[in-house]
Amino acid sequence: MKTNDILSEKQKLILELLKRNNIDKLKDFINSIETPLYFLNSTNFDLLTLALSLNCSFDIIKLIYNRCNYKTLNYVVEDIYHLYDMSNHKDKTIVNYQNSLEVLMDSNNNVKSPLLVSLEFSDFQSVEFLINKGAVMYFKINGKYILEILREVNLLTMRKLNFLLKNGFSLKKFKIERFSNFEFKYIKMCLEIFVFDTNFIKYLLNLYKNKTGISKRKFNHIINNEINKIEIPMELYLKYLDRKDYRKVEYLYQYYGIEKTRSFKDFILFYLNYFDRNFNKKSFYDFFNFIINNETTLPFIKEYAIEENETIIINKKLKMVEPINNNTLKLEAFLKNNNYILHCLYSSKSEILNLINEHNVSLDVVDILRKYFLI
Repeated sequence: MKTNDILSEKQKLILELLKRNNIDKLKDFINSIETPLYFLNSTNFDLLTLALSLNCSFDIIKLIYNRCNYKTLNYVVEDIYHLYDMSNHKDKTIVNYQNSLEVLMDSNNNVKSPLLVSLEFSDFQSVEFLINKGAVMYFKINGKYILEILREVNLLTMRKLNFLLKNGFSLKKFKIERFSNFEFKYIKMCLEIFVFDTNFIKYLLNLYKNKTGISKRKFNHIINNEINKIEIPMELYLKYLDRKDYRKVEYLYQYYGIEKTRSFKDFILFYLNYFDRNFNKKSFYDFFNFIINNETTLPFIKEYAIEENETIIINKKLKMVEPINNNTLKLEAFLKNNNYILHCLYSSKSEILNLINEHNVSLDVVDILRKYFLI
């Protein structure tokens, strides 16, 4: 069904005027009709949302808002039909997103609110206007927050999130758990604005200005209280630990709380064991290598990491002995499963030759050892 088949004559006329982005013609039309302008709105035709989608001027946006007497901006419009040329739209992301003259939005994306549309089109002037008029940033559409919808359609940007944060968006109402599928940069931006925020900085500056002295204990208490404003869900730590993205684990750790260091260490070790899917200790070895080779604030000292990896290497050497003597199939399976650490077991040709002589191995075993140790 074409758009023109479901629109009234007056809706068709105002649609054409909005496409032309001519406020004078629009005012003439509004003055010429006998019924109030908001009578043209319906469940699938909303003038404000349509004007935002058509990238109309800000004056037109304000005119429609004022003349339609919107009691709330926290509403949705179903089956929004777009009938316009996107070629001159200022946001090229949107042009690529809806690159056609007549676009019937698919059933998964056909429910919109004014704030969502203005954010999709990066119309920050209108976004600010709508928020000031009562549009709620935490308004849900089909059970999803606007921020989540933007991410799903690849229209979320750092600029948009930063704009929302500066206009009151906060982790107090948008639980950080909902960020689990977001790119890390968005998580980081929200955390850095929420924790040690402007109010906290003003408080410290006020102490300094008034020359108010505080004890080290009280200062640490203040810092811990600020950190404890947010509780990072364990799922986020696990996500980056499993990906071996240890710098992100380290970043999140600063919000864990110094007093809970021991529990954090136990948590990390438990899940390193959980992620040891091939039962070859690779998850442990990679993590401890990170600790050994990098300066990090994670609660593991280098000496501990070195000792743990040395233990892994010793145990691997011991486990190699049995298949070397008895079973070539098991030997090859062992070497394949532990290929990541073979260079640490026997790092030189002479060490491998000594191993061969010590155990008086068969020619088949020699061939396998030559294959994996490149001798």
